[in-house]
Amino acid sequence: MYVELLILEQLLSGPKHGYEIKKNIQEALGESFEINNNLLYPALRRFLEMGAISKEVVKPEGKPKRHIYLLTDVGEEIFCEMIRDFPDKLAASQAEFMVRVALFNRLDRDMQFEILQKREDVLKEERNHFHQIESAHSQNPFVMEVVRFQKKQIEHELDWIMHLKQRVLDQAASGSLSQDWKTKAGSASISL
Repeated sequence: MYVELLILEQLLSGPKHGYEIKKNIQEALGESFEINNNLLYPALRRFLEMGAISKEVVKPEGKPKRHIYLLTDVGEEIFCEMIRDFPDKLAASQAEFMVRVALFNRLDRDMQFEILQKREDVLKEERNHFHQIESAHSQNPFVMEVVRFQKKQIEHELDWIMHLKQRVLDQAASGSLSQDWKTKAGSASISL
């Protein structure tokens, strides 16, 4: 789902062709979030069928034709629904969580806190699960190494979530947090 979210977010700032969407996402988020053509173009076709985007064919002189994609009002509504849809199953996915954090400028403070809290709850459940594994597999030193490593990762991410919560509060107090993401829709999309 995060792939679709990133594609729509790219189109919030204006029309783009497929390669530009891919390039912008990779430049902003790195290779971990690289979107290949097998993900991008089927998603764009689905969005076309839903009426979330429209397509124009442009034929630059001396170059092959390009398909330029534009976000529709329906697409903006779908983006709003998708970014706020964060059930526990998605909260368990690090990629889904990271993308939403990267798009916090598109969310109000309450939704930011809800996303952070859901991820925190999932991580605490995982940590408890690892405590149980630790008890059951204390005889296997390599299982214990994996468990300790995973627990450290969870603790690190929990610390980061606390930092993010404080940052959201600080931004809200200073008035720099946008309460209406649509005012930013005309500005550059994720330069994360």
